[in-house]
Amino acid sequence: MKRRARRGVWVTVTLLLIAGAVLMERATRMTPYVRDQAVAALNAKFASQVELGSLQVSVFPRPEVIGEGVLLRYNGRTDARPLLAVRGFSSTAGMMGLWRTPLRLNTLDLDGLEITIPAGGLSPDDPADASRSGRLAPPRPTTAPSRSGSQTLLIDRVVARDATLEIASKDSSKLPRRFEIHNLDMTGLGDGAGSPFRAQITNPKPRGHIDTNGTFGPWQTDNPRRTPIHGDYVLSRADLNTIKGIGGILASTGSYRGVLERIDVSGRTDMPDFSVDTGGQPVPLTTRFNAVVDGTNGNTWLERVEARLRNTIIIARGAVVRAQDVKGREISLDVAIENGRLEDLLALAIKAVKPPMTGGVRINTHMVIPAGEESVIDKLQLAGEFELAHARFSNLNVQNRINTLSRKGQGDPPGADEGESAVSRLRGRFVMRDAAIQFSRLTFAVEGAIVQLAGGYNLRSEAIDFSGELLLDASLAEMTTGVRSVAARIVQPFFRRPGGGSKIPIRISGTRTNPTFGLDVRRTFLPG
Repeated sequence: MKRRARRGVWVTVTLLLIAGAVLMERATRMTPYVRDQAVAALNAKFASQVELGSLQVSVFPRPEVIGEGVLLRYNGRTDARPLLAVRGFSSTAGMMGLWRTPLRLNTLDLDGLEITIPAGGLSPDDPADASRSGRLAPPRPTTAPSRSGSQTLLIDRVVARDATLEIASKDSSKLPRRFEIHNLDMTGLGDGAGSPFRAQITNPKPRGHIDTNGTFGPWQTDNPRRTPIHGDYVLSRADLNTIKGIGGILASTGSYRGVLERIDVSGRTDMPDFSVDTGGQPVPLTTRFNAVVDGTNGNTWLERVEARLRNTIIIARGAVVRAQDVKGREISLDVAIENGRLEDLLALAIKAVKPPMTGGVRINTHMVIPAGEESVIDKLQLAGEFELAHARFSNLNVQNRINTLSRKGQGDPPGADEGESAVSRLRGRFVMRDAAIQFSRLTFAVEGAIVQLAGGYNLRSEAIDFSGELLLDASLAEMTTGVRSVAARIVQPFFRRPGGGSKIPIRISGTRTNPTFGLDVRRTFLPG
């Protein structure tokens, strides 16, 4: 019995040694085989020239593939950074998965994953981005992408704890847009269908945290821009203070669907404390939006944005596209307000707890915010028209002047009616540049009088400078009594209004908090 036991032990040891030798020999032959299979698969899958620093297959205590230094150069491009770079990797696998075709890996862990989208997209002859070509419309919808052909590499799961996505600038002297990706987890890679994924991303500007999950792929080798993607996202704690000139914390939720060059995105944003640096108080701002995003360069076309600023609804459409020679993106929007409240808009723009004016407002304007490092208020450009209804001034001095103007315009004696007069039909055109607004064809009316003005207002200094005409239904004599009425009749020819009444040149200057109103003497007696 002892002899048989010893013989059994020796046989077992011998078999184990033989098996170990066979496995070691097979592992030795397996390394170049797996390396060749992996390189060939990546070449075919991504239409890339693959550079692989090292790869080693081990079988004890379990089959494993480890390596480092992976570079994928899309279409063999050497004029741009690699499409994909990996500092190191390791993967578990089954023996059969390593020997058969397609090559199959269980869980692939990537260290130092870097994904780079070259300037202008994923093709060396890409027809440039929207800002360069002048194309303000989003890419047209494409036909449904085809499934990839035969698969030579299957990966059950890919994990990258810390990775980066960079979208390069066409100007090599400018830094690329950089997204930090945390805990990327993707399954079913290479099976010819889309790969479900989860990831956490740090958004660069406004800086915030994105949680997203969805499906990516299958990768379209012939045209990577048509690779499909869809999913949902949650953006939280986005700090608007990272954009010069505005402030607040933004949160957003939504979904996306499409292909890389045209991703349809819909969602909503919430900013409970939105502010601009010229304003004196934060205000709540929420939006609902539908947009098209080019995922290869980040250009965005806003098909519809519905924003609510307190009780005012703002509708906008336009584009956010990469600038040609300046860092950042240019925002170009058409903005409309049909039944808004003036006090809501003034709360955002003016340093005052109490709005200087209230009333209904209608606005149509084209808005441009060029790229660059300047404060938003300094580079904001507006051109449009507006109309106010039933406007009233909160400044008692100003409102009293309006009330007096109405009484005098009707020829009533002082004190005949001390009721408050509302400004009606206040309308005009405006152009804003360099934090200053220029108004033209600015008119408003109260009972008995019409005011026609042109001039400007500086948002930073709050300086006012307007000139124009005051058109009154009454003559000067009808607005005065006693000796003054005699003098008024003498000078009335200088202020005669065609059709009756008076036309008085006026000037408004000073500041928002301390305006001054007066007769424009130069234009009265020296009309030239």
